[in-house]
Formats: sequence, structure tokens, C-alpha cells
Amino acid sequence: MHCSPVYEFHDVGMCNFEQIAAELRKFGDIKWNLMVIPFAGELGVEALGKFTMQLLEWKKEGYCLHLHGFKHKADTNMRRSLFGRMALRLTNYEAEFAGLSKEDSKILLHEALQAWQKLNAGEAQGFVAPAWYGSKALFSLCKELGFENYSSRFILWNKAGGAKFSMPFSTAGLPKLIIPCVNLCEKIYLKIYSVFSFLPVPRIVKHLSTL
Repeated sequence: MHCSPVYEFHDVGMCNFEQIAAELRKFGDIKWNLMVIPFAGELGVEALGKFTMQLLEWKKEGYCLHLHGFKHKADTNMRRSLFGRMALRLTNYEAEFAGLSKEDSKILLHEALQAWQKLNAGEAQGFVAPAWYGSKALFSLCKELGFENYSSRFILWNKAGGAKFSMPFSTAGLPKLIIPCVNLCEKIYLKIYSVFSFLPVPRIVKHLSTL
């Protein structure tokens, strides 16, 4: 079955949602999957209320809200595998679930869900680990908790439709000289996919820092 390209806007948080709202308007009718960081930090009730209002407005407009970790910044005191410690360095310590045990993943996921509930924006429609560094244990936990969607770097999973391979196009963390090349490859792949729909689903990923 043909699957339409997936559009994701990552790292939507309380400190940048107004700027992101302005950017989303520039994309016209595209309905984005918004990867929301729920951590409020020291922001007050007023800021939280404004963020909640914007999230509810996005839902009303047809955007999908996904839980995107807890703080999107790793707790360096948590025990991690060697792979996890390497992932932290590669992602500027953003891969907060990388290399955690199932028990620690469960604790961190619970904290993320508690923060999400404080947003009063309804249920999250999926989960995406920061920097796409999750694990089989994390995927299993998300399924147990009833998430409808889960995605890693190259896999899109849906509770009803199962797993599909995806081809993500993201310029986050790349040198500026390379970004035009990635954008060109994105456009070419979209054209190819429109003809050969058996290929991995194109995933267009944006971050505020790369616009």
C-alpha cells in the first residue's frame, strides 16, 4: 500500500513554539507531525498555559503531537552502555534514552509522560526518542503503554499498520555547506518515490535551528 511522505518538525518546546508556529504557516497546508519536548523547567504557569493553547490549536488544525523524550538532554548520572556513551558525544548529549537499561528507560519514560500530562493537551499520538536513539526495550515499553506510533531513524511503526522502512532527510547538526546537497537529495527522492512507491517512505524532518 502506498504511504504518503511523512513530515516531521522536531524539538517543539516551550521556549520556541511561537517561532515554530510562524515557520509552520510558511509551509502552507502540510500537516506536520510535531515532536514535542514536554519539560517545562522553571517556566511559570502563564508560559505553560500559552504552550498548551498552541498545542490544542495545532491539534484542531490537524497536526499530530508526538512525545519527544523528556528534556531532550541526557542525565549524565544515569548508567549507560558504551554505545550509549558514544551516542551522547555524537549528539551533544541530546540522546537521553541512548544506552539505558529497560528499567532506567521505564523511569525516564514515566517522567516524560508525567510532564506531558501537565500540558493538558490530550494523549500523545506517538513517541520519538531524541536524536532517534531508542532501543528495543524502549519500543517494547511504548507498545505496552499503548502508543499508536513509534519511530526510530529508519523505521516508522504504527499500531494498526505495523512497521515500514523510511528514508529520513534531516540537516540537523550538519555543516552549512552540506545542507543544500541534502535539500536537493530530498527533492529528487520525493520525485522518485512518486513513481516507485515501494521504496522506503520519505521522511522530511525540520528543526528550527536549520531554517
